[in-house]
Amino acid sequence: MDHARPLIEDFPAHPDGDPAAALADAVRERRTALGLSVPDLAERSGLSERQVRAVELGHAMPTLPLLTALSAGLRPTP
Repeated sequence: MDHARPLIEDFPAHPDGDPAAALADAVRERRTALGLSVPDLAERSGLSERQVRAVELGHAMPTLPLLTALSAGLRPTP
């Protein structure tokens, strides 16, 4: 059964190997693709606007709690 979920191999590594920069690019791209503003994503993810901005500037190291919150906030609405 194909769930059409992306595999880790589907996500290119950031050229300089910086996980925070790779996360910043991925979050910004997904947020804009969904038509969300930073405040929208903050509300949907349970993070503060400051935290979302830090992620998108590459100033936040990816942690499991951060990735979990962002994942919830970046899901398309049904």
